[in-house]
Amino acid sequence: MRVRNIKGLFSIRFYLPGNVLVLAISSALWSIGLSLASPFQSLFFEGLGAQPVYIGILSAVSSAVTMLAYFFGGFLADIYGRKQLITVFSFVSAASAFLYFFINQWTYLLIPIVIGALSGIYSPAFNASLNDSMEPDMRAVGFASYAVVTTIPSIFAPYIGGLMVEKFGIVLGIKLAFVISGAIGIPAVYWRMSKLKETYTPRKKKIKFGRLVKDAISGYATALKVATRQAKLLLLYSITSSLASGLSTVFVSIYLINKLSVSPTQYGFLVGISALGTIIFLIPSLTLIKKYSLKKLAILSALSAPLSMLIFVSANGMNDFIAWSVTGSVSGSLLGSVVQGLQGNSTSQQIRGRFMALFSAFSLLAAVPGQVISGFLYQAISPISTFVAAIPLYVISVLILMAL
Repeated sequence: MRVRNIKGLFSIRFYLPGNVLVLAISSALWSIGLSLASPFQSLFFEGLGAQPVYIGILSAVSSAVTMLAYFFGGFLADIYGRKQLITVFSFVSAASAFLYFFINQWTYLLIPIVIGALSGIYSPAFNASLNDSMEPDMRAVGFASYAVVTTIPSIFAPYIGGLMVEKFGIVLGIKLAFVISGAIGIPAVYWRMSKLKETYTPRKKKIKFGRLVKDAISGYATALKVATRQAKLLLLYSITSSLASGLSTVFVSIYLINKLSVSPTQYGFLVGISALGTIIFLIPSLTLIKKYSLKKLAILSALSAPLSMLIFVSANGMNDFIAWSVTGSVSGSLLGSVVQGLQGNSTSQQIRGRFMALFSAFSLLAAVPGQVISGFLYQAISPISTFVAAIPLYVISVLILMAL
């Protein structure tokens, strides 16, 4: 797909072959609802009575259960293929959003959190299918193209979510946002199921449930043994940056809205500005990725993470918050696409499902202590302390990319 401006002064080629286009469109449709609710999730937890410590723990539980799901999902993706895992558990994930409507006490949040996290078993197969469907030298461009399509709803949906919070209140407004998420997600997933093609048909192997854990551990050990140095460094990068993310993301909405008096619609606007910035940075990157080293692009874009956090902790007014949103959009756009391209190029198809799971699972494993610690820092030390603590970890993650 080629897009030209009216005068023909430049051209940008989007790369969305086969399954990539199917997964991009279905994810974009689904994310319309997700983007209404997800920016305000921590605020919803607080609205149901959860203290900061427990909000951090709830986020950590979600990450821990998702990590377990990824552990088995990556193994099964390499044993049974991609499509079945993606379609079945996409439905479970979309349907789990409805459960939030019936929650009136924060302790019951564990039910939809755990079900939604377990449905993440399809994510390694999803990422492996994306990689399988792309030519190696076009993977970074493909992931950037995918990100452009799937980020579009995040420009406007968070602002609408903020309007719902202001009109109906925190709890009811976000409950309605979750209902909309499920109502849009299920037909989007159904369309995904009808269009998705299998990208990897392994030699069938019977797996006994009693041996599943043992065989999975053995399979991951084999994947790590044959992995390249670059794959292992990328794994270390994922761990470090996710620990920083665990510290810096859980309490953003609560901090801005409760401590700095940013309104829900203003916060939704900031999230939308970040999404718009992501797309603005991504579109020219479709050309840059093909011209420059992925490693250099990864390092340069990763520098935006600590810079964005520095702006955030020193922000004083809406202009500073906009600068924070725009700066953060760099690490959420070009960096993600480049790192995913590097990950795909550093793994073979036979171990790709397992290694995609390792990238995700180790990231979540690192996020767990970060999320737990963030709650204690926010409540016991000061709200700003959890964001400050993330900065040196973001710097270390840049240094790891420099070692690739």
